[in-house]
Amino acid sequence: MSEPRTQTRRQRVEAKEQAIIAAAREIFQEHGFEKTKIAEIAKLAGVAEGTVYLYFENKNALILAVASEFYDRLTRDAADGIRDLNDTVARLEFLARHHFERVAREWMLLAQAINPFKAVSDYRETEAYQLNRTYVEVFDQVIRDGINRGDIRDDISLSVMRDVFYGGIEYGTRTMRLRSAKADIDDIDNIVGDFMKVFAAGMFVTSTAAVTKEQRSLDQIASRLEKIAGRLEAVDKN
Repeated sequence: MSEPRTQTRRQRVEAKEQAIIAAAREIFQEHGFEKTKIAEIAKLAGVAEGTVYLYFENKNALILAVASEFYDRLTRDAADGIRDLNDTVARLEFLARHHFERVAREWMLLAQAINPFKAVSDYRETEAYQLNRTYVEVFDQVIRDGINRGDIRDDISLSVMRDVFYGGIEYGTRTMRLRSAKADIDDIDNIVGDFMKVFAAGMFVTSTAAVTKEQRSLDQIASRLEKIAGRLEAVDKN
């Protein structure tokens, strides 16, 4: 009879922790790390200030928890998004758009959470590094698959490809945010499209492997027409 009460208590603890993290994300985005006060986070989360400290030692622990939750979603959605895509270009286009949109939306928060760790000599030992490594492993696997298929060159190190891919996207994100606080779908389409042309030109075995979205659409249309023609021929024979 005690199990239901234990489960309910665990759920309450987890729900309170998630409420604190969600409130912290909002306050950090609004005020920045230095100006954020734990009391503000507690008020928004609907808990006492002391309760926040029961879950998180200080603001550093809180912002790392926010970053961890963000990277969990980022990694999960990236893996889910490429699961049903068999074409190497399509998979990389998805990852480029996925990263671009998410980073553009939460750029300042990520800068506050991750950048301080990059300045320390033992960055590779930090949780922030592990979060990033787990996330980029999705990209790494796409590249390995692409090499095995003969789509991607095998004479360029994976780390260089990864740096060019994510470094280019993040630089593009900064440029876009400097030009405008908001970006519409056309902006993102154009930036991701141009980025993929440049990336594919250097990384793919041949330039023809990096077909454009329009070319792939034409191929899909041609495939459908062939299937329709086949059905019509079958009907005529009958």
